[in-house]
Amino acid sequence: MRQDAEAVAARQLRLRLYLGGQASWFICLGIQFVIFPFLVTQVLHEPAARVGIAQMSLMIPSLLFMLLGGTVADHGDARRILIRVHLFATVPPLVLAAVFLTDNLTYTSLIVYALVMGTLGAFAIPARDSALTRVAGTNIQQAVTMAMGVQMGSQLVGMLFAALASITGTPALLIFQAIVMLAGFWASARLEPLPPTNTASAANRFVQIADGIRSAAATPIVATVIALNFAVGLFYVGSFLVVLPLMLRDVYQSTPAEFTRDFAVINICFWGGTIIANLALFRVGHIRHRGRVMMASLTSGLIILALFHFHMPFWLLCLLILWWGIGAGTTMTMGRTIVQVAASESHRARVLAAYQLGFSGGAPLGSLMMGILVGWLGIFDAVLVPATIMIGILALLYFVTPIWTYRAESQ
Repeated sequence: MRQDAEAVAARQLRLRLYLGGQASWFICLGIQFVIFPFLVTQVLHEPAARVGIAQMSLMIPSLLFMLLGGTVADHGDARRILIRVHLFATVPPLVLAAVFLTDNLTYTSLIVYALVMGTLGAFAIPARDSALTRVAGTNIQQAVTMAMGVQMGSQLVGMLFAALASITGTPALLIFQAIVMLAGFWASARLEPLPPTNTASAANRFVQIADGIRSAAATPIVATVIALNFAVGLFYVGSFLVVLPLMLRDVYQSTPAEFTRDFAVINICFWGGTIIANLALFRVGHIRHRGRVMMASLTSGLIILALFHFHMPFWLLCLLILWWGIGAGTTMTMGRTIVQVAASESHRARVLAAYQLGFSGGAPLGSLMMGILVGWLGIFDAVLVPATIMIGILALLYFVTPIWTYRAESQ
């Protein structure tokens, strides 16, 4: 009895430390989510296409390194990886703060910052995702929902801090970002070692990556969710990252002082919606038809994107983004749960990396695409393009994949 109590206490401590490290990372991501487009659009006043390229630079490393990150996580100690990425991630915001303070901020310096942070994220995400199953134990859907809730809540906290940039100043906020990242380093260092669950492989990294891709493709529901994730990154995330900052600047005429506040409000609405979705999912518990829930959420997303075609008051825009966030939170939780359950233990990090790559690979391409479309068609007409394409994608997946008929019997 005592041993059982000690085991439960140890598991709870592991989970708290794990979630603490995750909270640290995503608080910093929330700050970055607001400050980076502020620097691009309001400080440097870059045109739409260059805004798209800058946002793409944050995510393009995932396209290049996410599968490698999954392979490293499958064959390495996840704790050690998390310690290193948290430590290294303290450096870029400190350097950017120094560059800003010395009036040397350039478009190139922001691109370098974006590429470095994106590369660190490509190794952090697979290690964190693969560790969740071992840290949490049983009831994967509940653990994923809890982790997603912490992730989204932490991003929300980071955005609230970023909204204070007009008071604190950008350099102070970047220094604070580095301090929070150090807190994640401390939490990760206190975790017990999380060695690989499979034996070391003599195969080179490319063979291991190919093996992970084959494992993901061999399971139809996993392959379908990855394809959906790519579409989300390409058509939804790209629109969010490019259209909304440009909308604030060019449609709502936000001044530099107002931009961080207004963009933080938009992000708070979106990520607040994801938190609402996760609280509801946590309350509901086990959901069998996860694929159908994903499809319904993605359908609501394309409707909202199409509504951005119309000029509306800022408060109505915020309400639509809140609705969008509820759908996004549902989609992310259901998709990640499907993959966590369906992936084999020996390939889980690589399959989860492929899942994340679908999202991260589509997002930079979507950012570039939307930057070009906005410059060509204007903001209000550009949003109709991804909304229309998503209608066809969802219809195709409904008829040719198992997403609609998929049923989860447990977990």
